[in-house]
Amino acid sequence: MKTFYKIIHTSSRILWGNREKRILCESLWMKENGHQVAIVAPGDSPLFDKAKQNGLTVYPISFKSLARIGEYGRLKQIFDGEQPFVVNAHGKGDAKLALKAAQTMGVLCRIMSRHNGERVKGTWPNKKIYKTRCHYVFTNSKDTTANLKQTFALSDMHIFSIPDGIALPDGAANQTTKTAARQKLAHILGLETDARFIGVFGKIERQSLSMLCKTADQLGRRFPYHHLVIAGSSEKQAPMDEKIYPHVHMLPQAEENNARLYPALDCCIYLPDTRNFYQGVPLEVTGAMAGFCPVIGPDTPGIRDVLIDNQTGRVFDPRYSESLLKIISWTLDAPQAVQSLTQAARTLVEQHYTMDTMGRHILRIYRLHLIKINRKFQTTL
Repeated sequence: MKTFYKIIHTSSRILWGNREKRILCESLWMKENGHQVAIVAPGDSPLFDKAKQNGLTVYPISFKSLARIGEYGRLKQIFDGEQPFVVNAHGKGDAKLALKAAQTMGVLCRIMSRHNGERVKGTWPNKKIYKTRCHYVFTNSKDTTANLKQTFALSDMHIFSIPDGIALPDGAANQTTKTAARQKLAHILGLETDARFIGVFGKIERQSLSMLCKTADQLGRRFPYHHLVIAGSSEKQAPMDEKIYPHVHMLPQAEENNARLYPALDCCIYLPDTRNFYQGVPLEVTGAMAGFCPVIGPDTPGIRDVLIDNQTGRVFDPRYSESLLKIISWTLDAPQAVQSLTQAARTLVEQHYTMDTMGRHILRIYRLHLIKINRKFQTTL
């Protein structure tokens, strides 16, 4: 008989990044599959608003340090009233309060999710979160899992790599669709209809922007119709004068629209956060792979899980612009070789990075934990 769970997610951030998208997408998938989900987040956060708009139960909690005492009591009231099977915290800011309150109220399954690969110090407060307060730790990359296992001496049954799942597009876009997408993008950017495009995703800082402009200038000598299009929200981008760099364009947009952008691209580049070498698996990378868009990315932890050089994409050294230029040129010059890479990338995403795969993996852990609880209860009778 199928078991349905009541799940509460907590989040302290007021941003709308991949972490918040993961929380919302996972929650909606669980709801669609018959489970009850509530989200505890700051009332002025995009996650709170989007969860409410999608019919999820929401509770406003700021998780600010000055409100900690009162909000700790409020969290206990929420957990007492909802009686969830799972409380899943998603960052240090909410985990301190939420996991402690969940433990105090006897919540049966407590989870700490780690959404990026930035190294966590083995301090006493962190040990309480990762060893004492929670039953399981979820990460979104193998590298993060390995590091946390070593730092906190976690067993294989305590920590799991569960990367963010995505919704798969139906299949590869045909030539007519690609041409229409390119022409639409050219119109948006005020370019000629024969313009071709290379997408750029990630955190674009001054150093990265300088490299991109240099690459675009050199690329234009061989591929004069190609333009670099930097996609994403404006707060991720360093300022740039497009009059000076006519082949590099900013395209601020909601990241949910990336799927519409991929058919217009001949390939895409993912740039890492230079201040955080350790990352999870970016949604932009798996999204491009799912859309049969050739991906060029850095050899960094997390991305290594999906981007294997000359198998599922191409890898460049972010320290050298020459490396990126060479790989872009190869990608544009070798369409048949690239086609085998994009097919392998799509297959990898289909097998390991879909919403269904992510959801089933999480439910399997819930189910095993419930079995463990029932067995423990039976032995005490």
